[in-house]
This record gives sequence, structure tokens and C-alpha cells, in this order.
Amino acid sequence: MAAPAHVITLGIEAAINKNIRAWFKQFNFLPPIPLSAGRVDTVTSQVSFEHLLELLIASPWKNFILIIHGHEDGSGLHIPLAPSQSKPHTEHWDLQKLMDVDAGVSTMSGADTARMGISKHHFARIIDLMHKVRDKKIDCIEFRSCNLGKNIMSLNRFRQFLGARLAGAPDLHTLFGLPGTLVGPEFLQTHGRHHPGGNWETYKFPHAFGDPHLVCCFQLNHLQKPESGGHIIADTAATFDAWVKQYVMATGSRSGHEMAMHALWIADMKVKPQHKGDPDHRPVLLTVETKDPLGTWGNDTLPVRRLIPPLSDDYRKHIIFSR
Repeated sequence: MAAPAHVITLGIEAAINKNIRAWFKQFNFLPPIPLSAGRVDTVTSQVSFEHLLELLIASPWKNFILIIHGHEDGSGLHIPLAPSQSKPHTEHWDLQKLMDVDAGVSTMSGADTARMGISKHHFARIIDLMHKVRDKKIDCIEFRSCNLGKNIMSLNRFRQFLGARLAGAPDLHTLFGLPGTLVGPEFLQTHGRHHPGGNWETYKFPHAFGDPHLVCCFQLNHLQKPESGGHIIADTAATFDAWVKQYVMATGSRSGHEMAMHALWIADMKVKPQHKGDPDHRPVLLTVETKDPLGTWGNDTLPVRRLIPPLSDDYRKHIIFSR
């Protein structure tokens, strides 16, 4: 049985917030522990790590699901450390510096203050909030912040700062979507007509090659991440429900003409040039090992399967935990 948690989204765009709420309303399930949503709060103003601490302290819950944009290299979160901070993100370095100063093993130099970009007032305020949030003795925090699990030192520092027994985060991109759904062989055979604008990726079930019984399609942006809601189309309602139970939620089913979707996603990254004469940015495909060979299900045009749904073998492997 899933343990209840307080879901807090911080600094997330309106369309994604809608998808997140839809996911917890329809399925209310977050693997691998698993957790469920006892409450969902969407925070779009006063967005900062300092305010997150205030929200955690005020919450009656002991488990949390925190959905906040993360850095591609896993170094932190895309929210400022404090209100009006000149630096727009919170790095694990910031948290370690705060903990070191609090423990009396370090002091703040002028360079440290410039790097963190916060006032003495907010510095003292965040340390005070750190002690209060630790007093809560949080049991578990599941971050769904893209790539935070890629840097275990970073994840561990966030867990230590918040005083949680356990913290988990993905080492890949996190996807929340709201694809349209249709059932019928005629829709399955003609679904490609509904791929406007190009750069669509189609996943076929049960096999990557040959005629599928179900397709899951996404339109991708220049970072090769899903941009539109996409669609999921099956030959029969029985096929659709069986797919949901196998890949999304064991007790779930389809309803209506939209279905909330959560998954991890292997995306292309833009990197800075390494050598003189390189283009300003080059797309580099992340290489991620998968248990399932291409040919069970997947995209028949790529060597890497990007889509990792919640109940697939690889989802659990790409949630990294700090204890």
C-alpha cells in the first residue's frame, strides 16, 4: 500500500502543474517506494528554497514529493536560495557551506557571499529554518527534479540539509503529460496523420517492429523532450487497460479521452563546445543502459529508448536514493 505524502510543486509552469494534478487525481501513485498524494500544493509565487523550507515546516506530513526543475548536471535546483537572490538557482555547494558555517567548521568569505548572492539576514534565516525542518524528522522525500539523482553528492547534501531519513531523485528527465486517448483499429492505423509539425516519436507495443496493438506518441522540442500532450491509441479497450496495468499502474485503467501520464525520459543535452571551432552547442544523446532489448517494445528508428514508464524495469533503476 502506498504511503501518503504531501506533494509540493515549486516554480513549475502552469501546463505542467495541470498535468501533475491530473496524474495524482487519476492514478495517485509514485513509484518505486511507492508514495501517494495526501495533498497537492502548487506554488508559483515567492518561489525560493527558503520558502520551500517554510512550507515543509508548516506541513503536517512526514513524507514529501517535491517537483522542482533541476539542473542537467544534477548540481541543484532551478529556484533561488532566497527571495530576491541574484543567483537564480540553489546548488548543493550552497547547502554544504550553510551546514559548515552552522557547524563552526567554516566562515563566510567575501567570495562565498558573492557566490551565494544572499544577504546576512537571509543567510541567518535559512540556517534557522534548517534547524526547524530537521526537528520535523522527515521520513522520506521523493524529488521529481530532473537529473538531481545524477550527482549522488548533491542529492545527499539536500537530504542532510533537510534532515530526511531517505531521499530519492531521478538521474533522467521527468515527464508529466496529458496525452489524448483513442480506441479503435481505424484510429491506430491512421494515427500518423495527427502528427503535425514534425519531430514526433512513436513507441509501439508490444513490439518495436511490425504492426502494434498500441502506440504512444510524443512531439519533441529541440532538446528532444516531449513538448505537446501527444496521444495514446489502442486497437481495443482491453488492450489499452492491459497496457496501463503493465506499464503505468497495476490497478489503473483508462477513462475519457485524456489520460494522465508520468514517466522518465532519456533526452538529448546541449553542451558547450569542447574544442576550438566546435559549434556553439552540440546535441549529445545520453547513453543509458536498459534491461529490455529493443525489439520487445520501443521506437523502431532509434538505438535508444527514451520512454521509461513507471512500471517498466528501468524506472526503479533510475531513481537514485540517499540514506
